[in-house]
Amino acid sequence: MKLADTTQTLWFKAAFVTLASLLAIVFGLIAITHNPIFIGLAVGMVLGVFLLATPKVTIWLVIVLGLGSPALLDMLGHGFSRMLWAISMLALLLWLPGIFNLFSLNPQHKKETPLFIWLAIIFAMFAVITTALQLHSVGELMGGFKRYFQAFGLMLALATLAFSRKDFNYWLKLVFVIALLQLPFALFERFVLVPLRGGIALAGGEATDVVAGTMGANLQGGSPNAIMVVFVLTAFAFVVARWKEKLIATSSMLWLSLLLLLPLALGESKVVIVLLPLVSLILLAKDIQREPAKFMPILLALFGLTCVLAYVYIYLMLESTFAEALTGMWRYNVQDVGDGKLLLNRTTALTFWAGLHGWFDPVALLFGHGLGSSYGAGFDAGHVAQLYQTHGINLTAVSTMLWDLGLVGLSLYLSMFVAAWLQVGRMAKRSTSALVKADCLAIKAGLAMTMVFLMYSDSQVNLIVHEIIIALMLGYAAFMFQEQRAETTSGVQGQG
Repeated sequence: MKLADTTQTLWFKAAFVTLASLLAIVFGLIAITHNPIFIGLAVGMVLGVFLLATPKVTIWLVIVLGLGSPALLDMLGHGFSRMLWAISMLALLLWLPGIFNLFSLNPQHKKETPLFIWLAIIFAMFAVITTALQLHSVGELMGGFKRYFQAFGLMLALATLAFSRKDFNYWLKLVFVIALLQLPFALFERFVLVPLRGGIALAGGEATDVVAGTMGANLQGGSPNAIMVVFVLTAFAFVVARWKEKLIATSSMLWLSLLLLLPLALGESKVVIVLLPLVSLILLAKDIQREPAKFMPILLALFGLTCVLAYVYIYLMLESTFAEALTGMWRYNVQDVGDGKLLLNRTTALTFWAGLHGWFDPVALLFGHGLGSSYGAGFDAGHVAQLYQTHGINLTAVSTMLWDLGLVGLSLYLSMFVAAWLQVGRMAKRSTSALVKADCLAIKAGLAMTMVFLMYSDSQVNLIVHEIIIALMLGYAAFMFQEQRAETTSGVQGQG
């Protein structure tokens, strides 16, 4: 046996023994709590460890349960929604094979890793180290790590394990089926659950936020309807991009687009007014320059659809006018009106942070107060959030990261997506495959929405449904990068 293989085996055994010892202690502490939810999660973790032997099954479970079950769990109630923690645990466990293969000394395990994956690892390491150095509590660190990085394991597994194009095609079809399921779920939520919340006539837009497809259906309010928008628009981007490359017939593209976009008209999520034109421009900008007569009407039709959705939201659901809606959005997004019952909005959350940070405290300015410090205002609120319980300092991903990880942490997080955007652009230019060109363009549309959401919500550092969508995009982009490199290498070797 080679020295590298022996060293790798010893490290793996040491890690396994250490993990087993820690788990034994944790499970012993959980058992004496007599808490059925905690005990159930512990059992799920044990099953998850066994599932690591079959990572394809684990990935399948994370995709299906993470994207397909939140609404069902919410509707079942009585703590069933807590089962999302078990899904998070499965996704977190994928860190183990991902890191093992990323740093493997065995050349058979090594895959060329794109820069944006390395930046994701550096961001995670930075977050943990800076939090540990100024540790407020272990629970805050663990809770913060779980919320930020619960889907990073999925991304790493997709980027580092030896999966084939057949595997990824299967997962893409699976995700697309779940995207199509948004329509029947949205119909049920619109015509069954919205009346239970008082109906549009009494509650207006507050009632329709329960229309969130499979992403969630909280009758108490706060359903992630905007995440459903991101999900269906990402799927829509893949359909249109593949149609442009003549991989999908025009009739199929129109039917699939209709089924995907219909849920957007059933609920009220004004972010559609920004995201749909953005996705349309990314998908069609270059084609309009090349063939304006063919693609300009499509762009105009999509802009017209945006106007129709805006009319439905504002006039029919909110019973308002465009002037009133624009004034209101300006006041509670830019001026000094707080979001809901909070004192801050998406802009003042940043100015409030800036007013309390500067070079008089360079550590907090650059490195933040630690993972989880700005989270929520409940019993598990972070130590900083407890000081500003009515403010909403974690209203967006940007404000959350500034408080938790400072300017350096936010810069690292942004660099990950900038690097991914540039990489998929280069892949599309170099590839001769219509499929790769189409999917790279669709991923760019998804990344653009991710950047918008930095200033819209904290969901991409808090909610597993949104984090899974991002992890799937980045993991698939990493696979296409490796696939292209392998083809290039084999081509060079063949010429030699």
